[in-house]
Amino acid sequence: MPSYHCVRYIDPVPNANNPRRKDAARSADNRVDRIIRPVNPLRESFVAQIVKRVASKLRGARRRLRAVPGSVQRAWRTVFPPSFEKVTAPIEVGGLRAEVLEAWPTNPAVIAAWDALAARVPTATAFHTPLWIGPVVRHMVKAGRLRLIMVWDVAGTSERAPQAGRLQEGSALVGVIATHMRDDGLLETAGMSVTDYLDPLVDPAREADVWRAILKALAALRSSRRPTVTFHAVRDAATCRALLPELAKSEGFAYAEQIADHTPQITLKGTWDEFLATLDSHERKETRRKINKVMTKGAGRIVRCPADPAEIAKALAHTFVLMEQAAGYKGEFVKSTLRPLLETALPPLITAGKLWLTTLFVNDEPAAVTLQFPHPAGPMLYNCGYDNAKREWSPGVVLTAETIRLATEAGAPVYDMLRGQEPYKYKLGAVDKPLWMVSLTKRA
Repeated sequence: MPSYHCVRYIDPVPNANNPRRKDAARSADNRVDRIIRPVNPLRESFVAQIVKRVASKLRGARRRLRAVPGSVQRAWRTVFPPSFEKVTAPIEVGGLRAEVLEAWPTNPAVIAAWDALAARVPTATAFHTPLWIGPVVRHMVKAGRLRLIMVWDVAGTSERAPQAGRLQEGSALVGVIATHMRDDGLLETAGMSVTDYLDPLVDPAREADVWRAILKALAALRSSRRPTVTFHAVRDAATCRALLPELAKSEGFAYAEQIADHTPQITLKGTWDEFLATLDSHERKETRRKINKVMTKGAGRIVRCPADPAEIAKALAHTFVLMEQAAGYKGEFVKSTLRPLLETALPPLITAGKLWLTTLFVNDEPAAVTLQFPHPAGPMLYNCGYDNAKREWSPGVVLTAETIRLATEAGAPVYDMLRGQEPYKYKLGAVDKPLWMVSLTKRA
């Protein structure tokens, strides 16, 4: 026979001759008895039942909240902005100091130290420099959401905050990772939708120590309510994938990783003719035919944009026109998201020699453009565009092939085509290299 746990009505002044109070007592009993199911008192207490029912109500409220239109949710967040974890004081770890900045650093010495760190890390790319990350933060990270972790080697110095004033003699930046807080509270590396390589920038001479400092900062930025950190676009050969599983465990994080994307890459060997020999016979003949047609009948010429500001402005004008002609989502993404970012990022990158803007002219008119990041391992093709009205000249194919030819002549071992599984990349012999998503979850 099951027993029932009920809340009984207790009359503070019992009166057996008061029928209204008797009815009230019976009504209270009936209401409670109807909502409390029979339980085994040895297995479940009345309090546990109440907790379960409250949790069920909360889950229902959460489901109803998700059904609220996005405009209403945005208005609610505007009036009642969410609060996110912060780290206000530097974290000291064995001669290293980790700082978490919520605003982009304006001290030129800090930016110079960042550039010096990128120059010391052999695997660093333009994506790891402040010239790229700065515009990403400006255009894609909401105010107050930036969590820029900077680790300084300050052994023997007394400087409290390098970002606040002068840099102490002998201090050096040894680690940087730009993260931000999403609306749902997830802490993730910034700029995932526009940045192809996001593995953190860490000095290889002190990698394990720097990661310990970063992990302590991340631990301070996570809680039981928001336990997870996500690193996007981590390269297959990134050394952090070997270091983090054990280091993260020691700092109270569970480590997980999974392949999230790929970057097609072409391995270059020998001369241009030797590269063409690796292609399918039909593709090889078509590539040669299209190049010959443009160069002989279309007066084709290839021009790389110089560092002159006037020339940069002129080249960017036709670059965006051609890139926005891409069909479907890609063209819309260029208009809505990529163009505002690139208008800020490209001029200083071109001036610094960290980006090549190359144009193919056919009959003295711009027919195709490519954006490439130079790198010691070989150029990285970030984006391209062509004039749909000049399709008969196959300008996109011709310009891409010509940039590969230039890479082979420069002795580049790899031509990196970055993210995107467009068929033309594989026709040119590209092979996928995995990109990993690494997640750290703070244990309760």
